[in-house]
Amino acid sequence: MDISQVLALLIGIALVVVAISVKFLRKTLGLLLIILGGLASATFVGLPIGIPMIVIGGIFLFI
Repeated sequence: MDISQVLALLIGIALVVVAISVKFLRKTLGLLLIILGGLASATFVGLPIGIPMIVIGGIFLFI
């Protein structure tokens, strides 16, 4: 792994931790993941990515 990939992974994990700890960000992230998952699963290629995004978004939205 390149250093930029490691940095991007760490920043992504930090953003998820912050989003989980703040309620309005968690709700916003959940709704965003549901919408993007619905758009991604419009094609059969995007189904493996879209369905988990919808599930994770639903969990974030209703926690």
